[in-house]
Amino acid sequence: MDVQADLTRIDAADVLELRVGDAGGGALALRRHGQSGGGLLTVERVVRAGGSLRAPLEGLPLDDGEWDVLWVDGDGRTAPVDTTDPGVHLSDRAAYLRRPRRRELRAVRDAEGRLLLRSTTVEPYAEVDWVEPPSPGTDTVGVRGVLAYAPDPDRAGAPAVVARQRGLDGVVEAPARLDGRAFSGSVPLEPLAARFRPECPHNEWDLWLRLPGGAELRLAALADDIADKKRKIVFPGTVLEGGGTPVRVRPYYTVANELSLLAVADGGAR
Repeated sequence: MDVQADLTRIDAADVLELRVGDAGGGALALRRHGQSGGGLLTVERVVRAGGSLRAPLEGLPLDDGEWDVLWVDGDGRTAPVDTTDPGVHLSDRAAYLRRPRRRELRAVRDAEGRLLLRSTTVEPYAEVDWVEPPSPGTDTVGVRGVLAYAPDPDRAGAPAVVARQRGLDGVVEAPARLDGRAFSGSVPLEPLAARFRPECPHNEWDLWLRLPGGAELRLAALADDIADKKRKIVFPGTVLEGGGTPVRVRPYYTVANELSLLAVADGGAR
């Protein structure tokens, strides 16, 4: 009993869509990856239209981890669903980010070409889709993006981009703009250079978006699934006078793909 899907996606409402062609009658179930035998979690209310299935997953008790997607035939026999779809649909990811949620569901293909469902607990954050590094003669870093997994923001109050000096007490704030769930702002770098602490070879400043009402979201770039941005994406910096000491400041991604700023004495480590 081989079932193969040439399209697998999960939409913003956590509905799994499969295109399975002429697989015949059957049902869908989930089982914790690596388990065998029982432990099936039946997916109810599956709607079929031709060769496509739409299976609502919202409300299912899916713990964090990976789940096998199984086809259950009329005799109760199960078989894994194979897929040729890599499961990367960036336009779907953009829509998925815009819904408030505490659990992220992803359709992924394993090394054997079998369809898995990945469940992950998530926290709201500010997804960065553009960084404008400082150009010669400028002293700001621009950012823009969208609120990810967060409730719709209040309209009363002014948003801000907040830079916090990691492990120290420096705080720099700058106005931000909200257009629906999209945000943008610029961080001035002169105040960071003025607060440079030469006893710390690296002065790191972590970036947050403060929403009207006071909630703060960490700036990060997670939606594109590009791992290890710290090594793969290197932004240029600019040199500023920091209390008489030339200081080079540039944006960078941390090991967790969060956006921060790095200040070092010019001529030091970059």
